[in-house]
Amino acid sequence: MRRLLLILALTTSFMGVEVVGGWLSGSLALLADAGHMLSDSMAIALSLFAVWLMGMETSAKRTFGFRRAEILAAFINAMGLVAVAVWIVLEAVERLSQPRQVEDGILLVVALAGLAVNVVALGLLRRHARHNLTIRSAVWHITGDLLGSLGTIVAALVIRFTGWMPIDSLIGIGIALLVGAGGFRILYDSTNILLDSVPKELDPQAVSRYLESVPNVSQVCDLHIWGVSSTEAVLTAHLVIEGTVDRDSLLSQLLGDLKTRFGLAHMTIQLENTPQETCHSEW
Repeated sequence: MRRLLLILALTTSFMGVEVVGGWLSGSLALLADAGHMLSDSMAIALSLFAVWLMGMETSAKRTFGFRRAEILAAFINAMGLVAVAVWIVLEAVERLSQPRQVEDGILLVVALAGLAVNVVALGLLRRHARHNLTIRSAVWHITGDLLGSLGTIVAALVIRFTGWMPIDSLIGIGIALLVGAGGFRILYDSTNILLDSVPKELDPQAVSRYLESVPNVSQVCDLHIWGVSSTEAVLTAHLVIEGTVDRDSLLSQLLGDLKTRFGLAHMTIQLENTPQETCHSEW
C-alpha cells in the first residue's frame, strides 16, 4: 500500500512536469507521455482502491467479499491504456502531415528525468506483479512510460543532431503501440475473469481426469471452475461414488489433492450415490 502511495505521488507530480515540458518544447512524444502518466495515476489510484476493498470482510450478501474489485480496476485501467494509445496515434498522424518545431534541449532534460522516475517506480512494484492482476496492470502502465521516456530521449537526440522533426511523431506512434499492446493483454485477462472463465493457468481437462481417477468415484459431472480474483480459483462438482465408501475420508482426500495439485482456493463437492437431475456433463 505504501509503495503504491509513493508511486502515485511520483507519477502525479511528474505528470505536471511533462505537461509543462511538452508545451514549452512543442513535443508530441512528451505530451503523449504526460497523458500516459495521467493514466498511470488513475491506474494506481484504482489499484489502491481495489486493495482497500479486497481487505474488507465477507458478508451474507457478498460471500466472496470484494475479491473482484481488483479485476474491475484492472479492466478500467486497460480501457484507459487503449484510449491513450488511440489518442497518441491520431495526434501523431496529424503531425506527420504538418511537422512542428520541437525544442530538443527541454525535451531531452524532461525525458531523462522521466526515465529516472519510471525506473524507481518499476523497481518498487515489479516483484509484486506476478500474482496480482491490478499491480500487473500498474506495472504495464509504468513500463510503457519507461519505454516512452527512452523513445523521447531518442527523439531529442535525433532532432538535436539531424533536425528531422517527424521523429517526434514516429516515436509517439511507437509509444502508442506499446501502450495499446499492454492494454489489450490486461483487457483480455480481466475480461476472462469477469466472464467466469477457467483461469488460463488451469487445465480443466486435467482436473476432470484426476477426479475420474480417484478410487470409488464412478462419474464426474457438473464440474465448474472459475476465478474470483487473479490469485484465487473456485471449483464445484458432483461426484457419483460407490455406496460403501467413507465419505468424510474421500472428501478430505479430494480437497487436499485439488488444493495441492491445482492451487484451487475454494471447493464445493457434492458426493452422491445416484446422479441427480442437475448432474450433467456440461461445463
